[in-house]
Amino acid sequence: MKKLLLIFLVILLASTLVFASCGEAEEKGGTLRCIAGAIPNVLGYGPEKAPSDNFYMLPVIERLAEWGDESGTIVGVLAESWEADPEALTFTWHLREGVKFHDGTDWNAEACRWNFQLALDNARLSDGQYIDSMEVVDEHTLKMHLNAFAWNMLENWGLMSPISPTAFMNSGTTEEERIAWARVNAVGTGPYTVDDWQRDDHIRFVKNDNYWRDGMPYLDAIEIRYIPDPMTAAAMMEAGEADMWFAVSDVPSIVALEEKGMKLNWGPGMFVTLLMNSADPDSYFAIKEVREAIEYALDRPAIAEMMGQGMFEAFHQMASSTWPGYVEGYDPRPYDPERAMELLAQAGFPEGFSTTIMGTDMARDEIAAIQAYLGEVGIIIEPDIADLGRYFGSVFGTGWDDIVFTMSGINPSATDLFVHYGPDPMTFRTGNIYKSPEYLALCAEALDPTVYDSILDAMPKIKEAIRQAGEDAMIIPLWRTAEAGIMQTYVHSDYPLIHGIIWTPHDDWMEEH
Repeated sequence: MKKLLLIFLVILLASTLVFASCGEAEEKGGTLRCIAGAIPNVLGYGPEKAPSDNFYMLPVIERLAEWGDESGTIVGVLAESWEADPEALTFTWHLREGVKFHDGTDWNAEACRWNFQLALDNARLSDGQYIDSMEVVDEHTLKMHLNAFAWNMLENWGLMSPISPTAFMNSGTTEEERIAWARVNAVGTGPYTVDDWQRDDHIRFVKNDNYWRDGMPYLDAIEIRYIPDPMTAAAMMEAGEADMWFAVSDVPSIVALEEKGMKLNWGPGMFVTLLMNSADPDSYFAIKEVREAIEYALDRPAIAEMMGQGMFEAFHQMASSTWPGYVEGYDPRPYDPERAMELLAQAGFPEGFSTTIMGTDMARDEIAAIQAYLGEVGIIIEPDIADLGRYFGSVFGTGWDDIVFTMSGINPSATDLFVHYGPDPMTFRTGNIYKSPEYLALCAEALDPTVYDSILDAMPKIKEAIRQAGEDAMIIPLWRTAEAGIMQTYVHSDYPLIHGIIWTPHDDWMEEH
C-alpha cells in the first residue's frame, strides 16, 4: 500500500510539473496591446530617426550596449565586451557571435563598421569627431583608431542601433532609393519584426522565431497604437482595451489608474524645456535680454504645481535637484514679471512682440499656461501644434523658427548634459541653440580624460558648465515630469525603471487573463 501511495504521489507531482510548465508556456504568449503618445515615423534609416523612433523600434533594432540598471552601469547587447585604451588611442568592440539579422545575414564586425560609417557620414554620431579610422580585426572584432579620448564614448557609441547593410544595399540601385526604402522598412537583429505600420496610427511587431536569446521573446506580438490624448488613453486602459501605456506624464491619469489597481513602474521623468532659435542673429532670441525676460516671466513652480499636481519638480537651472551636477542655491531668474518687462525694454521691445511656440498635441495645456504668463509681459504667443513628423523633423533635423517646447531624458549616468546640450550633442544638434565659448570650454574640459578620469572627477567642472548655461540663459529649464509606465496587473515589464529610452521587449510577458 505504501509503495502504491508513493507511486501515486510521484505521478501526481510529475503531472503537476507538466501542467505548471504548460501553464507557464501559455502565459508567455499572446499580443501585448500598447498605447503611446508617439510611434515611429522613420523605421530603419538611422540618420533621420528621432530619439522616439529609436526607442519604439527596439523590438526590431537592438543596440551595441546600453544602461543595465538604475545606477548607469553599461551592459552589452550586440557587443559582448569592449576595451578602451587611452594611451594607444584605440577603442575595441568584441561583438556577440551567432547573431543574425532578420534577412539571415550575419551580425559581424563589417556590419558594425558599416553602421558606424553611415552615422559618421551623416554627422549623426556623438563623439564621432574622435574616430580617425576603423579596422575589422576579425569576424567579431572591430577596432577604432582615435585622435583623442573622452570618458563618455562608450555610452554614446553603445547606443548605436545597427541595421542589415545587405538589406539596405539590395533595396535599390541609387542611394536615394535605398534611403527611401529604409525610412519605411527595418531589418535588425531584434526579437520582433515589423508586421504592419501606419504612420501616426499604429505599428505591429511579430515574434522573430530565430532570435539569438534562447527561449525569447515570450510574446507572440506587440501592437502600439498612437493615442496622444491622455483622457482617451486612460479610458482605453480602464475599459481593458489596452494592456500597457507607455511614458505617462499626465498625473491625473496616473493617480486615477493607480487607484483602480493598475500596476505602475516609475521612471526618472523627463527634463522639460523651452529651446529658442538663439543662434540666428536675426531672431529675437539672439538677444540675451529677451531670453532672460522669458525666464523671469514664467512662474515655473506655479505652472509645475498646476500641471503636475505636486508631482513635478520645478527647475531653476539646467539640472534636477537629484542630479549630481546640481548647483546648490543657484536660482538666477526667479519669477519677476516687472524685471522681465524691464529687460524687454532694454532689448528694444518695450511693447513686447509676437512669436510662436512649437509643440505636439500632448503639450497643448503646458503651452497654454506659458502663453498666459508671457502675455502678461507683452510677449504674444501663437501655439504651433505640429504633427509628430513635422515636430521631430524640426527639433532633431531641420531646426525651428522661434521657440520649441520639448523634453529630453535624464540619464542614470548624469551624462545628459553632453548628450543633449554638449559640444557635439546626440539629440538637439540642429544648431539653433547659441552656446557661448565659455560654456563650450567648460564642457570640453569636463570631457577631457587627461584632466579627469571619470564623471565623478569631472563633476565640479560640470557644475561650472551648468552655472555658465544659466548665466547665458542658454535654454529655459521648466520642470521634471513624473513619468510612469502603466499596465494591467497581468503584464510584466521593466519599462521605464532604468530610463525612458531603455526597454527590453524580449523579456516582457503576460499572465493568462
